[in-house]
Amino acid sequence: MTHNSFMTIFLLKLTLCWAFFALMYHLFLRQETFFRANRVFLVSTALFGILLAAWPAEQLPAPVDEHGAPVIELPAVTVGMQEVEAVSSTWEQTDYLWMLYGAGFVLALARMLWGLLRIVQMAVRGRSRRLEDGCLLVTTEEAKVPFSFFKWIFVPEGDPLSDQSQRLMLAHERAHAHGWHSVDVLLLEMLCVVFWFHPMAHWYRRSLRTVHEYLADAEAARQSDRKQYGLLLIGQSQSGMPIAFANHFFQSPLKQRLIMLTKNASAPVRALKFGLVAPAALLFLSLFRQAPAIAQVVDEKHLEFVRQLEAKGWETTDTIVTFDPKTYKETVQIVRNNAAPQKDEDGKLVYQFTEIQPQYPGGTDAMIRFLQENLKYPELAKQNKVEGIVVVSFVVDEAGNVIRPYGQINMPNDAKRTLIDEAVRVVQTMPKWTPAQHKGKPVRCSMQLPVNFSLASLSSKSVDAQPEFPGGMEGLIKYLSEQVKYPDDAKNAKAEGTVYLQFVVNEDGSLDQVKQLEGSNVPHPALLAEAVRVVQAMPKWKPAVKDRNVVKTTFTLPIKFKLDNEPDRIWFNAEKVPEFPGGESELNKFLTKNIKYPEAAKMEKVEGQVVITFLVEPDGSLSSFEVVKSPRQDLGDEVIRVLQLSPKWTPGIADGKAMRVRYTLPFKFKL
Repeated sequence: MTHNSFMTIFLLKLTLCWAFFALMYHLFLRQETFFRANRVFLVSTALFGILLAAWPAEQLPAPVDEHGAPVIELPAVTVGMQEVEAVSSTWEQTDYLWMLYGAGFVLALARMLWGLLRIVQMAVRGRSRRLEDGCLLVTTEEAKVPFSFFKWIFVPEGDPLSDQSQRLMLAHERAHAHGWHSVDVLLLEMLCVVFWFHPMAHWYRRSLRTVHEYLADAEAARQSDRKQYGLLLIGQSQSGMPIAFANHFFQSPLKQRLIMLTKNASAPVRALKFGLVAPAALLFLSLFRQAPAIAQVVDEKHLEFVRQLEAKGWETTDTIVTFDPKTYKETVQIVRNNAAPQKDEDGKLVYQFTEIQPQYPGGTDAMIRFLQENLKYPELAKQNKVEGIVVVSFVVDEAGNVIRPYGQINMPNDAKRTLIDEAVRVVQTMPKWTPAQHKGKPVRCSMQLPVNFSLASLSSKSVDAQPEFPGGMEGLIKYLSEQVKYPDDAKNAKAEGTVYLQFVVNEDGSLDQVKQLEGSNVPHPALLAEAVRVVQAMPKWKPAVKDRNVVKTTFTLPIKFKLDNEPDRIWFNAEKVPEFPGGESELNKFLTKNIKYPEAAKMEKVEGQVVITFLVEPDGSLSSFEVVKSPRQDLGDEVIRVLQLSPKWTPGIADGKAMRVRYTLPFKFKL
């Protein structure tokens, strides 16, 4: 996730939090006379909203197409000579939004500091005397209206107020001083400096000041008749402009202050409103923290792939292609693998495929940034000019911890052990991930991360910002998904795998020197050619930046090709249905001859019809047996046992070729 996208998500979350709390205050609390409780609510929710918004956001996983579209694998993190001492993104090309924010921040900060300076100057220049309660009364010609700042109370020189009015005014300002309202005011002023552009920050400041005035008015009114005190407020409401963040005796909104001044105290039972706000806030917090998981759009194709894989007994078919770049000859071997979850040394199941894969906090970009900042090129490897791609395998457990990492390198060599050790070391220090989920529960899942150690570089200088495709990682994934086509030659050879490309991003963002990454394997020459074609057709990138200047640098990009999974498509209405050798009569003979009535069912005199569904594969073999209907489990198990002994069937035909077909078989048990 880029810095800008992180800030966008943070501001959206902050706005949602503050708006929710403001709505709760407006609906339930604003008209009540529980002023102290309202003060606590406003201050705490202003700060709590920031903490909640800063909670790391989860990035949705990149779409994975299991049915033929190119899949973008986790980008290999390149550790090159130019990146050994890399400084993480301190400056990208001129960002006008950040410049605008900086200008607003400086102006808001200058305004606050100027106000503080004016207050200090008034305190120094004015005549002061200590009051019996510890407050300092400062008389100055610079003050247009009475106001207080902490325990400094400022009054205008020669103010014509009567003794009674002076007494009420001092009582009001003393309430501000003893209530430490200036702490709240300074806090909200700093909030408005940081979030000067956000209207909710200014709403919090305005609302909290109003509550301060309610508190001070209530204290002063206890020493006089409410009507007389209200007339004093009205008579002095048109005084001069006040200082921005001091507590003022004649501060607006005057009408609302008069209403609250004359309003009867809220009945204690109305304090139950806080009891309603609290659970509403907790519910919002729970939903807000779970929002990434709730809003997460699970790739339906991937989900269907995992479910079908589980229904097939977790059996996968891998195509292993060995390619000799010198002779351009390849050998293709199809291997069936078992991808079922296996128990680890803790006795816990570890999955290879889950409905929702593990996610690094902040997404792929954040993980790449973490690795680039922490990986160091081992000195021994540099001296011996050792390079290579290290594939680190690890498990993300139910709590998101990274456990049991180990590394493999694409070109075995004892001298490359230092590269493996370094990659494993950094993976061990990763923060917690969002764990994988399967059937609604967090589970352990195995992961693989390729790390490319390369000594080749255009320059020994480090860069401050890496090159970037227009639109970032999301834009790159979208472009490749739309442009990469699976070559027919590779399809015919059943070749699939990852092509690692390396290219140069020039100062103007153009790409050249697109080639296979040295030391990487090519699954098929047609795949390499297609990957090169697509990269060469890319639009200009955002170039790398060093010392605020764009520079030329190299970039490594993996593109994963996966074969069209059409053979795995399940047909229910084929042109020609599968058939047991010899037809239906032979099938009945086969079943009658081999099925044995389970003893337990026989003793309990259980009988009835069993319905089994299974897949007839293109080669005629049977798989993925499932009991649809059965009086009891052992009857269904017996039919499946016999079907597993069946010779190969004549496969079903669809579109003129043998296809996988779902077949339903009923069998009746009768004593």
